[in-house]
Amino acid sequence: MGRMKKLLDQSLRPLVIYTLVVLIVSIPVYFLTINWIWENELDKHHYAIREKLEKRLTSLDLPDSAVNDMITVLDKVQPGFSFNEAAAPSPDSTYTLIRFDTFMNDREQFRCLMTDIQVNGTRFRVLIETNMEEIDETILAIAAVTIFFFILLLAGFVYLNRKTSLRVWRPFYETLASLQAFELEGGKPATLPDSQVTEFADLNQGLDRLMEASLASYKQQKEFTENASHELQTPLAIVKSKLDLLLQSRSLDQPQMQILEDAYQAINRVTRINKNLLLLAKIEHAQFDGQQDISLPTLLTAMSAQFADRFESSGIRYTQQVGEMTLQANPMLLEILLTNLLVNALRYTPAGGSVSVRADQGKLIFANTGTSALDEQNLFRRFAQASSEHAGSGLGLAIAREICERYSWQITYEFDCGHHHFTVLF
Repeated sequence: MGRMKKLLDQSLRPLVIYTLVVLIVSIPVYFLTINWIWENELDKHHYAIREKLEKRLTSLDLPDSAVNDMITVLDKVQPGFSFNEAAAPSPDSTYTLIRFDTFMNDREQFRCLMTDIQVNGTRFRVLIETNMEEIDETILAIAAVTIFFFILLLAGFVYLNRKTSLRVWRPFYETLASLQAFELEGGKPATLPDSQVTEFADLNQGLDRLMEASLASYKQQKEFTENASHELQTPLAIVKSKLDLLLQSRSLDQPQMQILEDAYQAINRVTRINKNLLLLAKIEHAQFDGQQDISLPTLLTAMSAQFADRFESSGIRYTQQVGEMTLQANPMLLEILLTNLLVNALRYTPAGGSVSVRADQGKLIFANTGTSALDEQNLFRRFAQASSEHAGSGLGLAIAREICERYSWQITYEFDCGHHHFTVLF
């Protein structure tokens, strides 16, 4: 699962990305638009200069020699003008030119108009040009101001949207906090905040109905599990006692004794399953609330002593390397967890094998020799068999996982180098 994202960020992110895309696209559009406007205005300005120049030179009514002298003077002293006598008319031409300017002593960009004027019947080819360096400065200034206000607008929009969204979504977060604090074991529904927003009010009503139904179902399930388990204990005990009496009878032949023995083993298995199911129900219903500090090496040493005869009879070597580690848990649940893991290690260890328990850096590892890996998919499932060679009730490891989940511990399994490894991360 990837990194989680908040609901508000989900709505803001596409808006921010869209705004940035519009900002990036707007910059060249601004440049091209302003450049087009600037060139058109310069072209109009150049034609106005052409009209004024032609009218004023004609209105002076000077002789041709004087006109030529004046044009020569204008050609030399007026920057941006160039006069040449033309024999035939030519179409006007407007263009942009970058060239070295001797007056500015630098390469400059010019907007040019090449056109004809007529003075006293003489046609002249005139070049009028204007330095366009100012257009770059204008475009940069407009772009900078636009970007500034764009960013200011975006920042204001994000801030106002977040403030408004937080206010609008506050009932949702309050409802979420109430649901996170809700526990079925408490027996009471969570107190949801009042909201004037129709959608949130409907949501809270739906959640109230759902919690009440869940509490009712939880209570019924709890009562049924407890009653069923307790009711089963009495007939099971009676059947077991009757079988004990029959097994002590001397009038039974060998086939009958075998049948009774099989029935006795079946009753024992049913009794264990019933006790384990009752234990699972109690764990799920949080009936083991009392916690205290427990020394893990002390508890393991005491439990391994109880299994010493079984280790010896199977020829299994047991070793324990557990440093001082204190856990806060219910003593009965922790003992059940360790017992189930030890029983599991005994079940899957061949005769003459070894079982080792070690603990370090917040983890407890049960390792035992084995012939093949267990079925990891069925390993911690109820009534599922992890191996066809050693059948059990199918509840031992399920109970172990339930206890670990109760304390937010993690239990894992792996088969490596001919050894089963069950690891509990505290």
